[in-house]
Amino acid sequence: MVVWPGLSAGLSVYLVSSEPTVLSLSRLDRALIVLGPVTVGVLLALVLPPLARWLVGLGIALPFGFVVKAVAGVGGGWQLAVQAVIFGVLGLLVTAEILRRVTRITVADDVVELLTAGDRRTFARIDIGALYPERDLLIMLDPDSRRMFHGEPGASKAAMGQAFRDHGYPWHDTDPFGELYSRWEPESGRLPIEAEAVLSARAVALRKKAGTEAGELRETLQKLGYTVRDDGDKQFWRPLVRR
Repeated sequence: MVVWPGLSAGLSVYLVSSEPTVLSLSRLDRALIVLGPVTVGVLLALVLPPLARWLVGLGIALPFGFVVKAVAGVGGGWQLAVQAVIFGVLGLLVTAEILRRVTRITVADDVVELLTAGDRRTFARIDIGALYPERDLLIMLDPDSRRMFHGEPGASKAAMGQAFRDHGYPWHDTDPFGELYSRWEPESGRLPIEAEAVLSARAVALRKKAGTEAGELRETLQKLGYTVRDDGDKQFWRPLVRR
């Protein structure tokens, strides 16, 4: 673990407010999430049968031809209505999954509460070393730069930055340790054997899309004094940094 004196020294002091700030989906975003997948599903149910009939009429070999022929056989009336209902239900399932993954954030002067899919986690301000956005995620680090939380917030980056700064939290517009990351290359000799083994196992987990296992292996790596972030199936590591 290395020491990073500039992080704490560079923090600004903010006046804190007394009322908690709740960050969640806007009404427009929620409406789009609720109505969008269902609408797309119903439209697909209406468009796919004539499109499939046109493809079958071309008389060429098609991948998954039996599926195309089955869709082409859907006529009007009740058959089309049943297909529209099925696709609409699939759209609702997509909506439910999106809403399940969205994190509702409550920012108070002394604590942050994160609610995701019924799982409520609370972090005291004194235990938070840095907060920043990474693509569509909110990342929270502890004072030793370990990743404590990452999730998909419903609020925009601008809204999160404003709320956390207003309540005196160490918000950063980008990863404050971004320059310390190196791409992991197997057996590069730059890491201890134990860390290499963890990253090797984690590479397998990423290829298998095993998110839970990859998260557990990140925790193991952090116990060894390193952390990791992902770009697809590529891993980038850095040493932990004490504030």
